Amino acid sequence: MSPIDSRPPCPSCGSEYIVKNGSTHHKKPKFKCKDCGRQFVEFSTQKYI
Repeated sequence: MSPIDSRPPCPSCGSEYIVKNGSTHHKKPKFKCKDCGRQFVEFSTQKYI
């Protein structure tokens, strides 16, 4: 996997089955775990979206 296509693991379940899910209003990419359904932003200061 190239660094451009790397996706963070899910912070809830640790799954690597992650898809890009849009972006925040601050232009940070959002991700969604396909196993548990959790949405998250990599390096976010908030706990949940």
